[in-house]
Amino acid sequence: MRRALIVLIACAGPDAAPPAAPQTPAAVASVTANIRRISEAAMDTTGSSASHDMTAVVASYVVAPRSAAGDSDEVWLKGSTHVHAHASGDSSEPNASVIDWYAHHQYDFIVLTDHNRVSELDTAHDTRGQITLRDPAAGLIVFSGIELTHNPIGCLPVGDPRGNCRIHVNLLGPTARPGGRLEWAERRSHARLDMYRAALVAQAQLGGLAQINHPQWLWGMNPELLVELADRGVSLIEIANSAFSKWNAGDAAHPSTEALWDAALARGATLWGTASDDAHDYNGHGKYPPGGGWIVVRARREPRAILDALAAGRFYASNGVVLDRATPEANELVVAVDPAAAGHYTIDFIENGRRVESIAGKVARRALPAAGYVRAVVTREDGKRAWVQPVRRMSRTSIAGVR
Repeated sequence: MRRALIVLIACAGPDAAPPAAPQTPAAVASVTANIRRISEAAMDTTGSSASHDMTAVVASYVVAPRSAAGDSDEVWLKGSTHVHAHASGDSSEPNASVIDWYAHHQYDFIVLTDHNRVSELDTAHDTRGQITLRDPAAGLIVFSGIELTHNPIGCLPVGDPRGNCRIHVNLLGPTARPGGRLEWAERRSHARLDMYRAALVAQAQLGGLAQINHPQWLWGMNPELLVELADRGVSLIEIANSAFSKWNAGDAAHPSTEALWDAALARGATLWGTASDDAHDYNGHGKYPPGGGWIVVRARREPRAILDALAAGRFYASNGVVLDRATPEANELVVAVDPAAAGHYTIDFIENGRRVESIAGKVARRALPAAGYVRAVVTREDGKRAWVQPVRRMSRTSIAGVR
């Protein structure tokens, strides 16, 4: 069985602010220089990866196993892992208005992921060393984050026939705070793997949990690359980005994001699927409104517990369906819709990339396969869905997947 390295620097220490220090251009230059130094050490003279394994770069950020203590305090927590505000440059919304929108719509947490910068909510308040941008007791938990954004021309493998390419990776909960815009991208190689590897080098400097964003935007992603990225520590992939529904679905020449996910899972990759709104526009107009997709995490209402649950796949993704259970129990995957939810539902079980059972109703269960994985998709009659994470039979006493 392939074992994934889960990256999460935030668990290394207490969630408390270190002594304040000024944010200066020199801080950006220092982080950028370190990213380039590590990147060059991992590259040979031809510009291709010198090593198949990024473990040496990120080995110090492995998450410890979850303790059983406090499990009784776990609840379902709704959040978004892909949120933009004015610092992104393509959103005009102030941070306070963004936070107000998600708090008003009963979210429990968001990750602020501005393009190529780790934004502070208040420039007078230094949160370096923390995984959140304000006191969690203030209400909505606001995680630090960044969308590592690179839009090159001429990626290999080829995707868009015009050569346009998108390499976008979110880091959830980074503890570093380089002031200003971060320069991290690989510009010497056209290989997609090298470009994504540069994002993982940045992750090693900044911290945080990596999420591949809208992987089918302008095409070019394939199962082999997804498996490679999972091997190198990536554990999250957007399977339903509401801002890019056309690309999620695929077309006659390109697989859907779900099909890509299944192809990588069938090859043994450990990847958890997220849904997001990728929100930029909050005033009732614009191309990228909030609220189109989210995740629901089973965890204590505490920042590190939420990120631990994300890293372990203890969540489901949704664009409208509310679940009550998404649980491996006694070598079965058990799925149940919220009993109070209106509507008619179909629960499809996907086993090793193939739909093997379709059940009309709010509750269903499926035995775990002897080899490979099973996951579930719950569909309401209006087309809204929830995606349950893949579960594998690891041994007689150990089950991998959502809880």
